[in-house]
Amino acid sequence: ARVAFSLFPTTMDDLFAVADMNEIMPPKSTWFEPKLKDGLLVHLI
Repeated sequence: ARVAFSLFPTTMDDLFAVADMNEIMPPKSTWFEPKLKDGLLVHLI
């Protein structure tokens, strides 16, 4: 038997809401694309 799931992506608002409540999301639920290069730092300007 084969099973497939099509789920809605996690929005940034959802991610921030969970973080603000000091909660933990399930593994792989915060998978974002495109991935940043290793060692690359991101700063808001």
